[in-house]
Amino acid sequence: MVHSTKAQRETAGPSPAAQWLAALDSRPAAASLAAAQLAPMLTHMLEHPDQALASAHIVATAKTFKALADMGRDAAVRAQLAATDLARATSTLLRQTEADLSNNNSSGRAERVFLLVQLLRCVCNQSADHDGARAALLEHGAVAAVARVLCSDDVARQPLPLGQAAFGAALNVALDHADCADALLAAGALPPHVRALQPGSDALAIWPLVCSSLDNLCEREAAVAQLEQDVACAPAMLQALAANARALAELGDDESDGDDEPQVRRGAMRTLLWVLCEALEKSAVVRQQLCEPAHVLLLLDVLDHYLAQPVEPAETAELAAPDAQPPNRPMPQQNRYADAAAQMLVGVSGEDAALALFDDAALTARLLAMLAPERAGDRTHDARAAAAALCLGNLARTDAHCEHVVRAHPQLAQALVGVWLGDAQTVDVRTRHAASGLLKNLCVAAANKQRLADMGLAAVAARCMRTAVVPVQANCIGILRHLVNGASALQTAQALLAGDACALAELLDAVRSTDIDGIRCEGTRLVAAVAKKAFLPRAAADADALRALQPRLAELDLVTPLVRLIMLDGQRHPLLQQESLVALTVLASAPAAPFAARLVCLLVPANSVPLATPLAAAEDTVAAEGAVAAEDTVAAEDTAAGFDELLARLLRQEGAVWPQTTLQAKSLVAQLQHAVKQDPAAHDSLGLEILHTKLSPLA
Repeated sequence: MVHSTKAQRETAGPSPAAQWLAALDSRPAAASLAAAQLAPMLTHMLEHPDQALASAHIVATAKTFKALADMGRDAAVRAQLAATDLARATSTLLRQTEADLSNNNSSGRAERVFLLVQLLRCVCNQSADHDGARAALLEHGAVAAVARVLCSDDVARQPLPLGQAAFGAALNVALDHADCADALLAAGALPPHVRALQPGSDALAIWPLVCSSLDNLCEREAAVAQLEQDVACAPAMLQALAANARALAELGDDESDGDDEPQVRRGAMRTLLWVLCEALEKSAVVRQQLCEPAHVLLLLDVLDHYLAQPVEPAETAELAAPDAQPPNRPMPQQNRYADAAAQMLVGVSGEDAALALFDDAALTARLLAMLAPERAGDRTHDARAAAAALCLGNLARTDAHCEHVVRAHPQLAQALVGVWLGDAQTVDVRTRHAASGLLKNLCVAAANKQRLADMGLAAVAARCMRTAVVPVQANCIGILRHLVNGASALQTAQALLAGDACALAELLDAVRSTDIDGIRCEGTRLVAAVAKKAFLPRAAADADALRALQPRLAELDLVTPLVRLIMLDGQRHPLLQQESLVALTVLASAPAAPFAARLVCLLVPANSVPLATPLAAAEDTVAAEGAVAAEDTVAAEDTAAGFDELLARLLRQEGAVWPQTTLQAKSLVAQLQHAVKQDPAAHDSLGLEILHTKLSPLA
């Protein structure tokens, strides 16, 4: 490239840019552009960029690009411009102008800023809905230059017009264009977007533009990597969220004076909320950046802000049915913004790095206040209590933390049992789900089992387990399983067997008729635990009382769900398979109960194969495919292995079978052999033949 001297640059006479401007007329943009012959002027700029940027010509150059930017609003003109060297010329001058300003070149600074604004406007309008122009701007370095402008202090000092032009260029050049968006992110364009949305910024007028650009950039996976690298970015987003919430509270709800500030702030908050929520969901690193007490308190502030907002009917209609929610996820709040804030709180508090938050007095006090039972039934307070229970449940993931909650805060524990879980008439289902999850965690600690049982938790959980809301039902099953495996075993078993239509009988019906893993597997584990406690009691103090429950248990079919779990889930869950085999061995040893006879009966394939047929296969098939589904089911039953064959495989230790599982299977067969000797006539003849000829030789 040939460079002219300073004297040559400032030679008197109009520049090609000025001449081109003079050639423009008042005709429509496309016709005027064709008559003005743009190509020679662009060629001159590319060959002599320093002359175009000389102090004598810089204003004319700026006016030229202003005219081109204005023309670029027209789609037909954009198509004409894309066929020229405009993208290359714009990129060349943009790079040089940005470099001059970043080097504190004070000579003609105001004129250079004016030119920079027009170049950015030209980038913005050239790239509107034109991927060819975007690719050319990227190739010639304009995208990286836009990112450098965004990162400069000039944007913060002059949000209008420089910030407006820069964020507009970033939005249009990267809109639905992956390469440009990734280039902006790689050049560090994300943090300037977050800084521009800080409440103290003077850029309120351009916040909608900043939000649109930020939202577009954060659709890229590279945005998450940027947030992971810049440890200040996610906390800054959260601080901006909370600060805008406070600002909106001060502004109030009165918008009668036509002030659009509340609307602009709400839009900025929504963008920040979604961006941060998605980043936290995707990245554990970003979640860990917020594992500080101050950050969690800010999350609670944001949650409070959205819970205080009226719920729009459209949002209420979008709520999923309670029984459609998976048991290990927070159930939705009354609006999607509060739900997003709750999800962020749960995500952050679920990190191992967050366990240290348990010792923060201010955070603990805030969570306890949110769980105060006096206002139970109030929609907003119930939602706060649900969030607090979820957060506290995540923090109470060690025995020491669980024991401290129950020991130091017995009133909280009692409120969780009697109100937040137990009062189904007053408390909404989301809060009961969260409270049951917290109680399930608290029950893990051995020291808490008897304390919580004494507060009535076993009876409350047995009652609430009968709900049709799957997440609450699953958590209550978990609570009872933890309680029965400890000092509270007797109280738990008695609660499950209380009444004619006892909770355990309903649970047996549920596990026999569901394909939901959280109910079938955990429910069957609870059945196994109750069977072992009643028929093989170990605690001397409660042994007689537990044995007294055996006649009531003998009236129930405890065997079928245990066999079904082995057949459906044995290979996927070897621990559950082992537990079920132990329970079946214990039940087979019960002398006065029909369990051994039921087991022998299920050794017949015709009796056991149907247990392994997934129920959903028929339920989810549309009517038009009913005949095909029926044929497939029959074929599956013809070829599926029965319980006898599964036992034989365990005895032969075929596949990935634990050695202790093979030993337990041998113990079960041996116990069945002993049981049938006592009364052979009480057992199914086909089952006896399979036991003697197929299984006994392997044991």
